[in-house]
Amino acid sequence: MLHVSDLIHAKRCERFAYNCRYEKIEHEPFYHLKTPYSHLWSAYLNIEDVGSGKVGDSNEKTFQLLAKHKVLKNARFSYKELRTKIPVLIQEEDGIVLIYPFLSANPKESEALRIKIDTLILEEAGLKIKAIKALSLNKEYCRKDALDLNELFVLSDHLFNRRNKPSKPILELIDQIEVDLDLEIDLLDTLFSSSAPSVVHSRICTQGRKCSYYDLCFQEEEKEPNDSILFLSTSQNKLEAYERGVTQIKELDPSLLEGFPLQYAQYMASKMNRTFIDGLALQTWLSKIEYPISYLDFEWDTFPIPPYQNMHPFDVLCFQYSLHIERKNGTLGHVDFFGTGDCRKDFIESLIENVPKEGTILVYNMDGAEKLRLIQLSEQFPEYEKDLMAICERMIDLSKPFEQGIYYDSRMRGHYSLKNLLPVFRADYTYEDLDIQNGMSAVYAYRNYEKSSASEQADIQHAIRVYCMMDTYAEYVIFHGLQHQLEQYQKQIMKSED
Repeated sequence: MLHVSDLIHAKRCERFAYNCRYEKIEHEPFYHLKTPYSHLWSAYLNIEDVGSGKVGDSNEKTFQLLAKHKVLKNARFSYKELRTKIPVLIQEEDGIVLIYPFLSANPKESEALRIKIDTLILEEAGLKIKAIKALSLNKEYCRKDALDLNELFVLSDHLFNRRNKPSKPILELIDQIEVDLDLEIDLLDTLFSSSAPSVVHSRICTQGRKCSYYDLCFQEEEKEPNDSILFLSTSQNKLEAYERGVTQIKELDPSLLEGFPLQYAQYMASKMNRTFIDGLALQTWLSKIEYPISYLDFEWDTFPIPPYQNMHPFDVLCFQYSLHIERKNGTLGHVDFFGTGDCRKDFIESLIENVPKEGTILVYNMDGAEKLRLIQLSEQFPEYEKDLMAICERMIDLSKPFEQGIYYDSRMRGHYSLKNLLPVFRADYTYEDLDIQNGMSAVYAYRNYEKSSASEQADIQHAIRVYCMMDTYAEYVIFHGLQHQLEQYQKQIMKSED
């Protein structure tokens, strides 16, 4: 049997569809839900006690349910061998109403393709579509003592465009989409009865979040040179160049560079076969750093449904911070925080107490992470706003020298995360030796903390703290690595001038 999701996957990428069927990967959810989402939207729609379809239901079985119930959840329908599941189906005298719940504040127009296919299957089954609605989350909702479902949810007849503005009504959107179900079924049958389709590099492989099958598809990239054209940042031309036989960045016609500073740094590092440094820019950036230096990093989880007071949909909850403090005399100290439940106030108070009242606070990628977290906390707890904003004002982003192409080493292979940078400056330190090796793994471990035994909790807490501590120690290593690289660069300049 085929499912509508197979068709959607194939429209995105045939290899992706094939992998989803034959190379299944267990995915941890990106968002943290304390209550199943279906329970919440069912309560909002007041449809907890209605007919419900089951896996494998035939059209005949579904119509038997419709004869008994005005409303169905998870209603199964099929056309030939193509099956689908309708989240909510409501019978009215002049047709049926479909409701699609989205765990999103702005469900996108791209969802219209799935809905179009569903409507074609339902029409083939003899049903008349009267209306289609999208159920989404109200981003402006702020939780008080109890969760207010009437304020949390928004029910509308439209989706959203790329700018998060309401688009045309869903019925108008799907009317503009042409789908030949018979042809699509034949194509899927051919796809799944053949060997795996060829791997094709395209922008969709890394568009938004990198495809979960990227590493499986492109295992050969490990054999690529450090300055492979495939690692050229934000390039619209690299894939075409690679197909033409261009393997290294230095082989690319410079006129095909889009002019980003990081691209230039990558090109020069490849051409000179050494680290590229913009000495004056790096010196200017380093001159802003003042002692004591605080190296700071947070870990947090994201909740689409606000679990605590003064939280909005998709707010995060910080449960961990690591803080290395370097004094001017070279001593390096460390303090951290780990909390569970609604630990926001404890987190804030611990942070305010432990961060030095002067000096630079170095944070990696602060604008999209730690700084944003502190702004959010200051809105939730305005009594701490002054102290939290004082911390924000002293933050300097350690990622900027790399993001702006001030420093580039081809061993970075087009990436400048802490995990990628650390071995460039200190080969003897690696995340691979840790029980937790990335931020999402830390989040998943945290989610299991409260339902674990006491001994397991001790192990989980230790692993998370060690991981977060590695992040701030990596910041320390990278900062001093930049200082050392600038000194070496300046010595080379002076030697060449002599």
